[in-house]
Amino acid sequence: MGKNLKGKEIGRGISQRKDGNYMARFVDPYGKRRTLYGKDLNILRHKLEKIRYEAEQGIFDAEGKITLIEWFEEYLRLYKVGKVKETTVYRIRQTFSPCRKNSIGEMKLKDIRAMHVQELINQLHEENFTYGTLQLLKSLLNEMFKVAIGNGYMIINPCDAIVMPPKVTYEARFLTEKEQKMFLEVAKEYSHYEIFCTCLSFGGRIGEVLGLKWTDVDFQNKTLHIQRTLHYGKLKEDEPCHFFFTTPKTETSNRTIPLLPETEEILKQVRKKQLRNRIIHESQWKNEIPFDNMVFTTKEGMPIRYGDVNRTIKSVILKANLEEEELAKIENREPFVLKPFSPHCFRHTFVTRCRMNSVPYETIQPYVGHSNKEMTEHYNHEKIQMDVEALKKVSFL
Repeated sequence: MGKNLKGKEIGRGISQRKDGNYMARFVDPYGKRRTLYGKDLNILRHKLEKIRYEAEQGIFDAEGKITLIEWFEEYLRLYKVGKVKETTVYRIRQTFSPCRKNSIGEMKLKDIRAMHVQELINQLHEENFTYGTLQLLKSLLNEMFKVAIGNGYMIINPCDAIVMPPKVTYEARFLTEKEQKMFLEVAKEYSHYEIFCTCLSFGGRIGEVLGLKWTDVDFQNKTLHIQRTLHYGKLKEDEPCHFFFTTPKTETSNRTIPLLPETEEILKQVRKKQLRNRIIHESQWKNEIPFDNMVFTTKEGMPIRYGDVNRTIKSVILKANLEEEELAKIENREPFVLKPFSPHCFRHTFVTRCRMNSVPYETIQPYVGHSNKEMTEHYNHEKIQMDVEALKKVSFL
C-alpha cells in the first residue's frame, strides 16, 4: 500500500511526492509501466480505478486518446485495404466523410455515446442527405464500433440505440419528352452535349459512358462493349485526386450490346470532333496509358470528370430556364420550369422511353446492365437482331 508524507496508507499503487503532489503507478494490459500525477488524491484515485476497470473490461487504450477519425484509418488498414476492391475503399471513405466535418470525428472513441451519433444523423437528415446515405453511414459506424469493442477500445456500441429518420421513397426522376427537348436544345452549345446524347441513347451509367474507349466500339459489327467505369477521386486519404478505372458494378454490367443507330451516329460525330482536336492540339494532346484512346475527352485529350458533367447539366438547366422565362413573358404565359436532375436521370429516361413504347424488359436489361438469372451471358446473332429491331422503333433523342 502506498503512503502519504505523514506515513498514512492512501491506496495500492499511490504515493505522495515531496512536493505534495500524488503519484499513481500501474502496469497496463500491454505490460508497460505507467504513471499518473495529480494534486487531488480523490480525483487521482478515481482516475486509477477507472483505468483498472477499463483494463479488466478489455478497453484500455494507452491513455484513451484514439479518436474516431484515427480509428477509421486503422480500421481501413486492418480490415479493408487489400481485402476489398480499391473503389470499395474509396466509397467507404466517401461514406465516412461527414464525420470528418462534424465534432464527432475528433471525439475519443471511449467518449462517444449514442446521442452523439444520433445528433450527427439528425443534422445530416436536416441537410437533406438521403435515407440511403444515412443508412450506409450508420452501417459503417456500427461495424467500426463492433470491431472497436472487439479490440478493447469501447464497452458498448453507440449505434445500438440509434433511431433512423423515416424513410421517404422517391420515384426515379426521368425527363419527359418536353423536358428532354428543352434541355438538349440548349445543351447543343456545350462541350458535353454528345455525352448527354450517348447516355440517353442506350441507358449506360455515366461512369461507364465516360470510361468508353474506341476499342469498345465496333462500327463494323455494330456492337458496343461496356467493360470499365471511370472515376475521379482519392483511393487513399493522403494522395491527390486522380482518374482511375474499375470493372463495372456487377457481372452483368460487363456486357456487349447492339449498337443502336442513334448511338452510332453520335459516336461517329464524336470521332470526327476528336480527330479535329487532335490536329489542333497535337503537341498538348494527352494519350497516356491507361487513359489512351478514350472516346470522351477534353480538347487536350484528358478524360472527363463526372463532376464536370454534373456542373454542365446545372448550367444548361439554368440557361434553359432563363430563356424560357423570357419567352414566357413575350407570349404572356407561365414559364415551363426544367427541374434539377443528375446524370443518372438519363439512364432512367432511357428505360422509361422503352417501357412507354412497350419494349420488353428482357430486351432493355442488357443495355442498362441489370442482372437477371434467366438471361444468357452472351447474345446469339438472332437475339441481337431482335433487340435492334425492337429498339429501332424508339426515338431517344
